[in-house]
Amino acid sequence: MRALVKTANGQGNLELRDVPVPPVESGEVLIHVRACGICGSDLRIQDGQHPCTPPVVIGHEFAGEIAELGAGVSTWAVGDRVVSEQHFKACGHCRQCLTGNAFACMSKRAPGYFSDGAFAEFISAPAWLLHRIPDNLNFVEAAFTEPSAVAAHGMLDRTGINPGDVVLILGCGPIGLVAAKMAQTVGASTVIITGIDRDEIARLPKARELCIEHVVNIMKEDLEGLVNRLTHGEGADVVIELSGAVPAISQSFQLARRLGRVGMIGQPPVEEVKIPYRQAMFRALTVSFSYSSKFTSWERALSLFERGAIKPSQFITHVLPLEEWSRGFNLSRSGEAVKVVLEP
Repeated sequence: MRALVKTANGQGNLELRDVPVPPVESGEVLIHVRACGICGSDLRIQDGQHPCTPPVVIGHEFAGEIAELGAGVSTWAVGDRVVSEQHFKACGHCRQCLTGNAFACMSKRAPGYFSDGAFAEFISAPAWLLHRIPDNLNFVEAAFTEPSAVAAHGMLDRTGINPGDVVLILGCGPIGLVAAKMAQTVGASTVIITGIDRDEIARLPKARELCIEHVVNIMKEDLEGLVNRLTHGEGADVVIELSGAVPAISQSFQLARRLGRVGMIGQPPVEEVKIPYRQAMFRALTVSFSYSSKFTSWERALSLFERGAIKPSQFITHVLPLEEWSRGFNLSRSGEAVKVVLEP
């Protein structure tokens, strides 16, 4: 089968290769991949700036249909349309697994990084991680479930949004955009989302199209002044950091109100980031860090899709064949796209 492989560590080293169809072990299913989205982490893998274990097939935001059942799988059938959580190789018996947090299992080997991923015709996946695609979604739309689950996990499961909250989303990538829409859906009174000049190509216009109340280019507008005007100087109830930009991380603590909540989801380009510790302490902020997702966040995302509360098609700007992966990566990197999906 054809697959996009990170062949070695370092800059580049991505190429389409013919690789064997993966074996299907007990408790697994073989999935015919119909669509897989390009994530920012895929770009960082291309740049040699994200951990992975080459040679490895990359890609993890996938949707497809079951082509084969492994031994012991009785709750699924060939032809079922599915998406999958990312906790491949989770042990099932550590504290994290037993409390429903398999994303934090030490044995986990996420597809597309540490086990073969889904920029390929087929992927094998543990049956217990699957979720059924609602009938009203096609495969391309369903491929947006994974980034939406990341948003739901970080913002709804870990940070929390209450009806009436003023929510500030720093960063307008695909996860930032869907997080802003989720915040509206669960009852935030005001949602603010930020970007920079390069985001004026596609992402800030998309935020306006999605009817986010306040869309701010921080290179042209005074974000702190806007937050203060909207909150009478108190600050936002919730700040969700999704840009990964070091200045934005520090600013997160300054723009939250006293006793406010700050959710950290964006990945900075460095290991250590300075924060205004004393300011955060004397405001008694609740700070949560988040990565990956869990069962509840996938179910929430799929429920929002099924009910039409969030329409994944609104976030997907380009659909390309796998053979055009390089063009898709360039579109994602340039800011011309919101979400690019590849079809193997």
